Amino acid sequence: MIHASHLNLTLRDGHQSLPVLQDITIHIKKGGWIALTGANGSGKSSLVRTFNGLLIPSSGHLTAAGLDLRSAESRSAVKRSIQLVFQNPEAQSIGSTPEEDVAFGLENRGISREEMKARTLSALRRTGLGHKAGAPVSELSGGERQRLAIACCLALEAEMIIFDEATSMLDPVSRKEIFELSRELWRRGVTVLWVTQRMEELAAADRVAVMDHGRLVYDGDPRTLFYDSGLPAALRWEDSPVIGIGRMMRENGWPSDLLPLTEQQLEEALCRYS
Repeated sequence: MIHASHLNLTLRDGHQSLPVLQDITIHIKKGGWIALTGANGSGKSSLVRTFNGLLIPSSGHLTAAGLDLRSAESRSAVKRSIQLVFQNPEAQSIGSTPEEDVAFGLENRGISREEMKARTLSALRRTGLGHKAGAPVSELSGGERQRLAIACCLALEAEMIIFDEATSMLDPVSRKEIFELSRELWRRGVTVLWVTQRMEELAAADRVAVMDHGRLVYDGDPRTLFYDSGLPAALRWEDSPVIGIGRMMRENGWPSDLLPLTEQQLEEALCRYS
């Protein structure tokens, strides 16, 4: 799905050239789920914007959805397969109602009116917005607006959805709902790149990539990241309560494969040995 080799990205700031991405190599298979994290300014958003053609690497090789993104034609075409859901839910709506908003992208693709209506209503139903198809977008909550953004991706039949800190501005209930919706889409075959700084969301992934100052400094499983890599301390991350308990368990001789990443895993481990 994504094959990036030795990517570099330099942006201009006045008379200065600022290195934003440095020698990034990463591969994402179709149907996979990968979480991407790092501090603000580490290059996460810049990297994912190269994947769907919004930013052009200064050097290196990048293919996405089978397209070589060095050409302008491919950078335009890749948006048919790879869609982005951004951080701010209010900055993504164009139509005055959810139905109009979803239909807008389909109309730009030249989809027939009959198919447009069917795909629009199907996408809204899949994201739990079928009953609000004709409601004013301005009356939707932040969580509902993010659902709407996802519905737009589904209507366009995106093979991959990149969630760029899509839950960071939401309340806890909406945050959980959007995360669970994205997991369901992944289980149905959509490739997901989940950008987050939330430890509990990282822990739920099978694969985590970590960026620091424009470089990819880790790409592997979350248990190794949190318990063996030394990166959390080096990057001054604050342990989640679960990881903190897991470190104490390790000091008391618990095997590595039972060290918890989530509250559910902690509960299961304690019940197993209680």
